Amino acid sequence: MRRNARKRLLPLVFALVLTVVGAALAVPQITVKLQPLGQGQASYPSQYNITAAVNFQLSSNGSVVTGVKVYLDDTNNAFQVQAGDTVYVQLLDYNDQVIAYGSGTVQQDTTTGALYVSVTTFTYENGYSSIPIDQLSSVKVIYQGQEITS
Repeated sequence: MRRNARKRLLPLVFALVLTVVGAALAVPQITVKLQPLGQGQASYPSQYNITAAVNFQLSSNGSVVTGVKVYLDDTNNAFQVQAGDTVYVQLLDYNDQVIAYGSGTVQQDTTTGALYVSVTTFTYENGYSSIPIDQLSSVKVIYQGQEITS
């Protein structure tokens, strides 16, 4: 092979080698699928030893929920929940669809020392404009991403 031909061929070979090496070192694509809060099928045990008692505030005729008061029992006084923390509440119908949701700040009763959250402002979902008591099936109480047993 002539020297001129080698000089022309050398950059082409070098470009081909770089292309092959670059393809071999390519980072694989990673796909991440996110699911909306409360839409997954998996259940994870709570890391908190907290239980909740849910009381409903009803309309004057007793057919519509106007508010929810959640009392939190911090078992063994482990102080896992403190005044000022945020708790989320979801009200579900018989098809496990969210009727409404809201949140509130944990407060402490000065007389009894009980921790509670009062929620009276709700965002409605799935075509609901109120919370009919006859459609209400269950309540989810969520504290720092963990569902609390109620």
